[in-house]
Amino acid sequence: MMPENKDAFTTISEGVLTICTYTEFAPFSYENGKDIVGTDISLLREFAAKTDLGIKIIKRGFPGLWETPSHGDCDVAAAGMMEYEDRRLGRNAVWSDPYMLVRRSLLIRKSDLEILRGPEDFKGKTIVVTPTSSADIDGYLRYKPLGATIVPFVPSQDEIVSQLLSGQIDAFGEGDVSNEYLAGKYLDEHGERLLALTDVHSMENPELIRFAVRSVDERLPTALNEFLREIERF
Repeated sequence: MMPENKDAFTTISEGVLTICTYTEFAPFSYENGKDIVGTDISLLREFAAKTDLGIKIIKRGFPGLWETPSHGDCDVAAAGMMEYEDRRLGRNAVWSDPYMLVRRSLLIRKSDLEILRGPEDFKGKTIVVTPTSSADIDGYLRYKPLGATIVPFVPSQDEIVSQLLSGQIDAFGEGDVSNEYLAGKYLDEHGERLLALTDVHSMENPELIRFAVRSVDERLPTALNEFLREIERF
């Protein structure tokens, strides 16, 4: 039973923080068995506990995830998202303060590290990205003009890594945090990494990661921002 909080802000379900998330952006948000976990989820669980709220998590696709709070589907959308001009939140939501800074990167086979270093090395190569993600935007600006093929389709991170290791594709475009997580996850029988990061770079606008927050009750984004300032994790 949740403690009473007479000053609690209004949420979609009384006493509960409803979170919409995309679960193929480990370590931000991913599935561990039947549970949805990750750094974004842990952060919001901590915030909910501090504000005497329960938690409900709804799994969604990434395209349009940032619109779900304004639509009334959830109180917060979380999945390692950056604010872009064309990511319109709608009238009833705002971006939170940033809580992390990431850079772009390509995940490749470790055996290709000497030959795939910069954008020009990906001429004729295939790079997979999550549709409408920062990697998608970056891929079309940075690699496609130099002759790379950009494939915006990710059934799962594990599936794309499988395609990468089997030689079906050449790179997986994600933030350095996600790709470093994957590089540390897939090891050979000697415990050595099979994958490596290459062409790690910042986008023209620093990629500051934020939550999309329902603002029907402005106390919710205000409280979340105060919480993010208190933890100072980046």
